[in-house]
Amino acid sequence: MTKRWMRSVLAAAGVLVLVLTPVAVRAREAAGYDGYVRDGSCAEPGQDLHVDLAGGGSHDIEPYRAGHNVLGYYGAPQVPGFGIGAIYTGQRFSLVLTEGGRDVACGDLLQPEEDRFGRAGLAVAQLLPVGDGGVQGVAVLERTRLQRELDIVPTRARILVSTGAVTPPAQPENGYNAHIKGGTCQAPSGPIRLNLPGEGTFDVTPYRAETGPGRSATLAYVGSPPVPGFALATAYTGQDFSLTISDPTGETTACGDILRPDSDAFVEAGRALVLLTPTGSAGTPGYAVIQRVGMQRELDVTPTRVSIILFAAPAV
Repeated sequence: MTKRWMRSVLAAAGVLVLVLTPVAVRAREAAGYDGYVRDGSCAEPGQDLHVDLAGGGSHDIEPYRAGHNVLGYYGAPQVPGFGIGAIYTGQRFSLVLTEGGRDVACGDLLQPEEDRFGRAGLAVAQLLPVGDGGVQGVAVLERTRLQRELDIVPTRARILVSTGAVTPPAQPENGYNAHIKGGTCQAPSGPIRLNLPGEGTFDVTPYRAETGPGRSATLAYVGSPPVPGFALATAYTGQDFSLTISDPTGETTACGDILRPDSDAFVEAGRALVLLTPTGSAGTPGYAVIQRVGMQRELDVTPTRVSIILFAAPAV
């Protein structure tokens, strides 16, 4: 790896990293996690590149509380000096999470099989435990839109870290669908049912990446469908709502209650984290981030979008 090539990667950097990291598989509550991108793979790390994630708080990924319970760990730090296009150069890169200066999880940044992810400027990393760190999850890196030269860091990482053990189904699926309904997961109520209109056959589809010569694996299931007719503030009016995931046969595989966050910062940002708990023997654990959509010259008539991440079996 030449220094000239490394400088070209840094110059092209502007990485919006969406890292959904359902990661903490330990009983104790962590104060938060920090992260960095480096050259090389998790198995064979390099020494030439180290880019710290730039979060806005005490840690890049911090506890998300609702109802005085930690549902998971969430963060959306910037990745200054690293561009998504770097993963298409034939060089290896990896994303590392740390706690107290110690590496606790790592995921290789792999080139997706399908061109649509590359065109969208999106990459997914499956974060697996390092040593006895007990931390695992999913990182979604996303290219940032340039807005009148205001965004000079083109990549951001949204990171979700789980508070419990993650056991994905061993049998892969072609995709999943989702809908919002009235009532809680345990006590559905009323006629409210809002389907999430994804762009294809499924709202949530597999992200497959090349793990080696002639080999590929599903790292996670991802989707970001809009929610017509639903505003996040509606869930804060005393009416219960929940998000349900179903497989191609229509069977429910996961469900999560939409709860008001304890922190006003999330309320003011129009963002809520939903813990998707598996149901049945083939349940699919994961998270969803419900986000208010900003109006852009009256083009956005759908006020809400849901980013869904479902775990897949570890790629080995």
